[in-house]
Amino acid sequence: MAGDPIRIMDKLGLNRNSFLQRDVLNLVGNPFRGAWTTVYSSHAKADGTPSIFCCLAEKEMRDEILAGVDWPVHADSFSPGFEVCGDDIRYINGSRPGYTFLVAETYFHPLEQGQLHVNNEFVLLFNLYRGDDGNYYDISESGERQLVVSIGDEVRFRTSFLMRFIAAKQLLFVQLVDSRIGSDEHYRTDVSLMDEDGHRGDSFNYKIWFQSTPQEDYLFSMLYARSVVDPGPREECRIWPYDREDDSCPEYLIMENPDGSEVRFTCDPDKLADYFGSNPEAPHYLTPVYFKPTVLDKYRNDPCFAVFERHLDCGTQWGVEIDNVIPSRVMVYLGDLGSRMPPVERRHFLAFEMSPIDQSISEEAKANDFGALWVEPSGPVARLLGARRKLDEAWCSAFGGSLFRKPHADDADMEKLIRIPSTNGREELDTVVINLDKLLVDYIDESALPRSDARGSINKLEMQLRDMGVHVDISPLRDLQSLRSTSTAHAKGKNYDKEKARLLTGNNPDDIEKLVNRLTDMMNEIADKLPTHD
Repeated sequence: MAGDPIRIMDKLGLNRNSFLQRDVLNLVGNPFRGAWTTVYSSHAKADGTPSIFCCLAEKEMRDEILAGVDWPVHADSFSPGFEVCGDDIRYINGSRPGYTFLVAETYFHPLEQGQLHVNNEFVLLFNLYRGDDGNYYDISESGERQLVVSIGDEVRFRTSFLMRFIAAKQLLFVQLVDSRIGSDEHYRTDVSLMDEDGHRGDSFNYKIWFQSTPQEDYLFSMLYARSVVDPGPREECRIWPYDREDDSCPEYLIMENPDGSEVRFTCDPDKLADYFGSNPEAPHYLTPVYFKPTVLDKYRNDPCFAVFERHLDCGTQWGVEIDNVIPSRVMVYLGDLGSRMPPVERRHFLAFEMSPIDQSISEEAKANDFGALWVEPSGPVARLLGARRKLDEAWCSAFGGSLFRKPHADDADMEKLIRIPSTNGREELDTVVINLDKLLVDYIDESALPRSDARGSINKLEMQLRDMGVHVDISPLRDLQSLRSTSTAHAKGKNYDKEKARLLTGNNPDDIEKLVNRLTDMMNEIADKLPTHD
């Protein structure tokens, strides 16, 4: 390249790197240079921001593609329709010979608006989820979202997924670039070509033109480029049967020796004993492993999970039996850790393991898992929810309608948030109290209490029961309401200190378990004393 363009750059005080398009040339030489790859962008201004269109092509077209620098296809090149050649009319499906789009555009001229469409095969191959924001996400086995396709003013794909896609299809990745920059924000018409430069490398070809006015008071730089990226071996797509699953099975604490040393063993089910004689010297598949109750906090705060005293579910993706009937610990069988949970969740549980000393399987779990017996749920939260259902059914039988209203959609996770706290943290206590109060007080249907003129659902319930001759101590409901109104719903003051001294000892797990048990007994007593109609 002659020195005239550089002389004019210096004369006009222009940035050499910008007008020589060095940043764009770095992109041309290495399309996969970052975690994200822009596959579509359109810019009309000559401000140095490149317009980009990327697609895929057959490997046999490599030399043909690198023979030129202009764009052989565009985002709007893939529309289906009819093709007429003389008297021959045939339908075309929108594919261009040898090319496959990653993003296609349809344009609505009356609206002066376009819409972009992501390659459906890409979406289906990686089982991507389209969010409400229009972006596409990879959903892990634990329900975690990873952004893969970002759609905004430009469209970006996560580079690792592009590399896997071209490996699976054994196609070239093709990048087309059009970058323009002028010393004025408006294009000038009184310009002529003053210099040009270009270079063809092993995987790219570009050409850059420089234009200026006769007065040399304006400079315009335009770059066209084509680049290709070869696919890796098909095995690198990591799609079945080439997926490389993380099947690591860590060792968990299953016993303590008298000297305090730990006995640990892998959770790999293929290395455990079972009832069919496998690995007789190894611990049994049903060896209990114990964890701190805080291990479940992660799942309780995630809408993808459902936590019960005897089960942990991630939608229909996976689920594992647990034993949290005794709230002070969580038990999972050693073999289930290795066969029912994804590796990332095994590692999560590992961080919360606790000594098995003085721990035991609950009687409910023993009956279910070893006796194949169904028993009434014995965990405090399960008993509470069961008592509420029993009371509602009894009320409906006595009066022809439910005592409790159906929860609003915004409170769909209300029961999920009711548990015995795992710590003495204030936030967790407030969450449990709020949702207990919603479930048992706020959702009382006051229209089901027509006999009372009292104010408030608790007072109305008490007077309704008294009018029927049903004498039950409903102070647990009042204590619950008091806890919420003095601690969670308002700024804390003297009333809070008074109620705290009366209802809370500082041991949140014990305090809430006692309150839950009182509420359960109260609802069971009301249900048992309500009149029945044959």
